[in-house]
Amino acid sequence: SDSSYLEVGVNAIRLVNIGLVDRDLDTEVWNPYMLTASYGMKRFSLRFGLGYESTFRQELPTDANGQTTTDTTSKHVDIRFGAGWEIGLGEKWSVKVGADFISSQRFSAFEAKFTNESGELVENIHEFTYDEKGISPFIYVQRHLTKKVSVGTEILWRMSGYSMTDSDKSNLNSAQIIKEYEGTKRILQAPTALFVNVRF
Repeated sequence: SDSSYLEVGVNAIRLVNIGLVDRDLDTEVWNPYMLTASYGMKRFSLRFGLGYESTFRQELPTDANGQTTTDTTSKHVDIRFGAGWEIGLGEKWSVKVGADFISSQRFSAFEAKFTNESGELVENIHEFTYDEKGISPFIYVQRHLTKKVSVGTEILWRMSGYSMTDSDKSNLNSAQIIKEYEGTKRILQAPTALFVNVRF
């Protein structure tokens, strides 16, 4: 019944998963957005979502790995901007339908450093970049626990195009191997988020 409101929330499922596993999140299965915010006026609303993950790991040189130093880096950024229309289902429930513009970037790098038999420092680097953009219609179901606190989940239909670059290079070889790909995705994403929201 608010004439206008600002609502901010956090994805409790993503919050629990942070730091528990040392692996990439499968964003084609799990909702990638950690934070969400929406501004509503009457039944119309604008919303924003953000997901971010950055990791770095270094393996130090030992006899077990041939005195090789390896650095593993990865960064994931997911952003969405969208608009929706709210359908009231009584005092405790509401449904929002709409569409988002989505942008997703991935970067990972694996760098190995060691000294060869000639005493030269060898650096081999493997890099992977991924860029995805598209639109994502959504159905967002919300349960209002109090006037200020609610929980919600959503079904997403992601329609996007992407490009990928896979490259290998070494300081001992002037030739750089680069592979490039592009494609499209159509993904129906199940309600794998639990957003806990506070309304102002």
